[in-house]
Amino acid sequence: MIYMVEMALIDLSRRVEWDAWYLSHMKMLISIPGIRATQRFESLTPHASPFVALHQVTGPDVFTSDAYRAKAGPGGTGVWKDRMNNWHRNVLSGIDQTPEVPMGGALVVVEHGANVPLPVQWTEPVGLDRSIVRRGFAVVSRRAEAEPLARLPGVRVCLPLTPRLVAA
Repeated sequence: MIYMVEMALIDLSRRVEWDAWYLSHMKMLISIPGIRATQRFESLTPHASPFVALHQVTGPDVFTSDAYRAKAGPGGTGVWKDRMNNWHRNVLSGIDQTPEVPMGGALVVVEHGANVPLPVQWTEPVGLDRSIVRRGFAVVSRRAEAEPLARLPGVRVCLPLTPRLVAA
């Protein structure tokens, strides 16, 4: 399953500090039982929630575990909680593993009803916000191949900010 988090940073002047915090947050997340991998992205074009994180989880029960509640979730973001908005959290079924997007590649996020000229893996929300109907993902190995897709309705191209981190 995939746990997808989308958000915006309110004060972009603190971006460097936030990026450093988020990387340490990702490393902490994969120490929680049931969270297997994580990767972070930024939308190529303007979006209400331009920052995206995909976390591979074993199931929705991860979010009710003592380990998760003690370290993560909205309370686990510390001072950054009030510095982010347009925050959406969805647990998605349909894909067992988060895609590994190379640093020179792109993640293509496809909304329900949109069409793209490449194979898409579709997911459906099964937990947390359930703020989407259906969402698809595709990986393009080179950014230049993905850039034209960003102009399609219902398609968001996201560039990796980090490599995919995997739990030990």
